Amino acid sequence: MSRGNLRIRPAVSSDISELISLTVDNGVTEHIGRRARKGDPDSLADRYRALLDDLDRLVLVAVDEASQQLVGFAVLVEEHIGVLAPAVTLYISHLLVAPSFRRRGAGRALLTGAVRHAEDREIGHVVVGVQANARDANRYLARLGFAPLVVRRIASVPALRRSLGIADTMDRIALRRRRTVRGVIPGRVVGRGA
Repeated sequence: MSRGNLRIRPAVSSDISELISLTVDNGVTEHIGRRARKGDPDSLADRYRALLDDLDRLVLVAVDEASQQLVGFAVLVEEHIGVLAPAVTLYISHLLVAPSFRRRGAGRALLTGAVRHAEDREIGHVVVGVQANARDANRYLARLGFAPLVVRRIASVPALRRSLGIADTMDRIALRRRRTVRGVIPGRVVGRGA
């Protein structure tokens, strides 16, 4: 397959089932506590609907012209990096390509679409989120000129509380129980009226 057989376009709602298939085929998981599980298709459909409705984000898809099959996608958002010396970048939070279409130009075509979008918006830098253990993806991006920016580490609040030795006071426990009993989940903002 030549690279000319791919078309890059914004995703539309009729692409959701193929976006879900690509997500599942790429082994994208949800992390719950210390466990990871495959994304639930119904939950993913809701997430993709919300993503496509989000005016701050753009989902680009790569379509194989011969089969009209969606073979990859990228999620783009303008983001400020740095607090003291902020700079606007185009952040690609997901860059997924169907396993059967890797090394066939789909990733490059999606990145080309992202570069064109950045140029149209007069954005000077592109940042790609990639898992630290994704060796092939990291090598590919390094060959294209992407340099490491930061290492972000993640931990759950309960794990940090244990590690830092923060004890729950009786007042916090009682407040959390009262909120849960009333149907208010601690930490979640609930809209008023409807």
